[in-house]
Amino acid sequence: MLRGIKVVEMAPFYPAPFCARLLSLLGAEVIKIEPPTGDPTRTFGEVFASFNAGKKIIKLDLKSDDDRSKFFEIVKDADVLIEGYRPGVAKRLGIDYESVKRVNPKIIYCSISAFGQKSKLKDLPAHDLNILGLAGILEISGFRDPNVQFSDFASAVYAALLILAALFEREKTGVGRFIDVSMFHSALFSIPIHSTSILNRVAVSGIVKNPVYDIYKTSDGYITIGIVAEEHFWRSLCRELELDFDFSLSESFKRYDEVKKAIENKLKDMTTKDILDKLQKAGIPAFEVLSLKDIKRIEDVIGEELVEEVEFEGKKVKLIKPFFK
Repeated sequence: MLRGIKVVEMAPFYPAPFCARLLSLLGAEVIKIEPPTGDPTRTFGEVFASFNAGKKIIKLDLKSDDDRSKFFEIVKDADVLIEGYRPGVAKRLGIDYESVKRVNPKIIYCSISAFGQKSKLKDLPAHDLNILGLAGILEISGFRDPNVQFSDFASAVYAALLILAALFEREKTGVGRFIDVSMFHSALFSIPIHSTSILNRVAVSGIVKNPVYDIYKTSDGYITIGIVAEEHFWRSLCRELELDFDFSLSESFKRYDEVKKAIENKLKDMTTKDILDKLQKAGIPAFEVLSLKDIKRIEDVIGEELVEEVEFEGKKVKLIKPFFK
């Protein structure tokens, strides 16, 4: 889809490299410029490949006049440049948007940073965990294990979306543009159910304690039940589990502890298979909790291959397949 599009990427860690990898998977040629010391993510071993497979990697010291000249040779015919430095760093290196635009007026220049180019916090370093705490997302998640990089992922995907829109715009106008992506705002924008409900003081099942949108232990594992606002699912669940409740789904939120305890008591002595056979046959959204450590089991349940082996820097690396090509 993006065959013929040339992307230059300069960034460590997650957001900008993953954004560039998405564009690579869509067919773009991606050139990653690393500092002479390498991307710090290389210390994570094969994880580095998950962000950078499919790219041409060049090491340049952008503080050097000679290497900066090589950089401008690379970008003079590029379509997109993605950088992930803290605001101000690109300008100090002489490779900011205005500098690049002078040699390539059509460039689409995308900067991804923790807080964006204009925030009063822009000069402070931050990683995903810091963002999630500051945005109130850790509170919403109940301070559960925060080791899922939500703001990194959201900013990478929004950046890719905006770059694609800018490429489409340039087809009509012939003009490039600067794109400023904030990890903080990306994360906050990605929770519309929670943010809108809280801002407008609306009680929505997605943010209240909901006993039928939860994780339950069985005799040999765990399952999830995912009823959000479907009264018919609630009635079906009560029938299948023989729960003696004649009140509505919304009322169950107010009686959270009572309902949760009743469901726990029904499930604790049943096997995962037995309970899922019962609930899924009744059309209730309920599934087993699986582990990525047993990817074959997940593939068996889903019914498709999820892993591919790619060649990266002289070795085979297993990655999750993209679902698009």
